Amino acid sequence: MNDTLIGRSDDLFAFLQLVKRHCKVFLKDRMAVFFSLLAPIIVFLLYVLFLGDLQEDTVLSFFPEGVTVPDGAVSAFVDSWMVSGVLGSACFTVSFSANTIMVQDKCRGQIRDCLVSPVKRTTVTLAYFAFNFIVTVAVVVFVALLCFVYLAATGGFRMSAGDAFATLGNVAFSALSSTLFSVFVCSFFRTEGALSGFIGIVSAAIGFLIGAYMPLSAFPDGVEYLAALLPGTHSTGLFRNFLMSGALADLTAGLPQTVYDGLLDAFSMRLDFFGKAAGSDVMALYVAGSIVLFAALNLVVGTRFLNLASSGDTKKLFKKKA
Repeated sequence: MNDTLIGRSDDLFAFLQLVKRHCKVFLKDRMAVFFSLLAPIIVFLLYVLFLGDLQEDTVLSFFPEGVTVPDGAVSAFVDSWMVSGVLGSACFTVSFSANTIMVQDKCRGQIRDCLVSPVKRTTVTLAYFAFNFIVTVAVVVFVALLCFVYLAATGGFRMSAGDAFATLGNVAFSALSSTLFSVFVCSFFRTEGALSGFIGIVSAAIGFLIGAYMPLSAFPDGVEYLAALLPGTHSTGLFRNFLMSGALADLTAGLPQTVYDGLLDAFSMRLDFFGKAAGSDVMALYVAGSIVLFAALNLVVGTRFLNLASSGDTKKLFKKKA
């Protein structure tokens, strides 16, 4: 009994030390932290410089002729839409950037130093997941608080306290999904250069695929359906429902239901999932399903990789069977 408790205590100590080590290595590289925030920064700058007026004009096109819109209601609605895109893209890019530590350890052989020690392989794997999740949540919560300040400063903060806390809760929910997804994808990379190039592509493309630059309804059906397959699109949809519901209610107060529904669909608060409307409940189930799926896939791939890494023969992981 005592030996079991001692063993568990040693595993926990090793786990915490590995997580601490990964966090220090990541935060020490300031450029890596900056580039992890590049996508949300681009979304914000594009909105402020180019897209803000365009989206406000799009919103106004839904109103019947002669209807007077409350002062600030349109900008509050569009600002909330922009913020949801910033948070959705940040969950993806921060998580992918954090995987540079895992790939560095793989390339430099440092992971084998852990595997030849008494530390359990599952502890090594879980430490990478925990580190990625912690970093993603911490950075995105920081971004979310900055976005709240921006909305309050511009008069666009129309959320209830419940919606504000739900937004922060969704950061953790979305970060778990993006962490499992990104670790699975990045586990197949063998060099830091290849991963850096891939992260650059992801950072550029993710804003389009989750509707951060333009609403998904503005894209062809094929692109919209492709975006609907990504868990990040559904995570961003949840952000939109929490951030934009109050602004949408103020904007459409006293107007026909068709105006409300039109804006709901046009700005992806309700997704077109292969011809069927997907509300926030469907989005939450989809993200939860992705967590289960990629947790299982990571278990299979991670176990195989660690078995090969312990023997120094990780190349077999990437070879096709004859």
